[in-house]
Amino acid sequence: MVFFAFILLICPKAFSQHIDTLEVYSSSMKKNIKTIVITPSKSKNTPTVYILHGYSGYPKRTLKKDIPSLLELSLKYKMIFVLPDGNYDSWYIDSPIKNSKYETFITAELVQYIDDKYDTEKYQRAIMGWSMGGHGALYLGARHPEIFSAIGTISGAIDFLPYGERYGVRKVLGQNKNIWKNYTAISQIEKLHNTNQKILISCGFDDPFIEQNRKLHEQLIQLHIPHNYEESPGKHNAKYWSIAAKIQLYHLNETFKNNEQ
Repeated sequence: MVFFAFILLICPKAFSQHIDTLEVYSSSMKKNIKTIVITPSKSKNTPTVYILHGYSGYPKRTLKKDIPSLLELSLKYKMIFVLPDGNYDSWYIDSPIKNSKYETFITAELVQYIDDKYDTEKYQRAIMGWSMGGHGALYLGARHPEIFSAIGTISGAIDFLPYGERYGVRKVLGQNKNIWKNYTAISQIEKLHNTNQKILISCGFDDPFIEQNRKLHEQLIQLHIPHNYEESPGKHNAKYWSIAAKIQLYHLNETFKNNEQ
């Protein structure tokens, strides 16, 4: 594994924030995966949030364009942020037809690597993302409650069946749409029963995925699964994602603090 680190000086209080640009080896895919890790000033047993980018994104774009406030928020809440590269259109699933195993990479290989390398609090992990990353956060979080105590989805593409032809789903799942539905995040929500996970859902009024998120909200109510659901002005863009991420990270921080008590 190869990694590079540099020190970012934000202000006098931020004397030791680090941004590590890593090449984390995936044994399941036999390749290195670019991952950025933001660590606050030195602290022990630090909560960790895995942050998944949207379709066509990548970690550097997350910091430069999508949610540039992550640097400040890592310091404010004393959290480690882990930004893996989702390979443009992996949908963060394990493909049955090609060597694309991003569920295995994130939930097994990357989590183990981060816990070994950084001073994390292993029982205070969250996963969040937007658009395709919102799908990934809900999909992975629901399937791995023993790893992630909280889930945040922003402008989530919760069900890719209606639009997957345009956004790479065929490449990772093949032609049969009957198989597709088993890999959608919406198909996994019954797994959230009795997990005690904190679930945060945010979507803008003018987002093309608003109806999917409303459906998710309704189904969670019907299943009696506790969650926070927020609709607010906004479109499917970086302006909304950045605002929603600040709100969700505030709630995650409160959740982590309560778990300490």
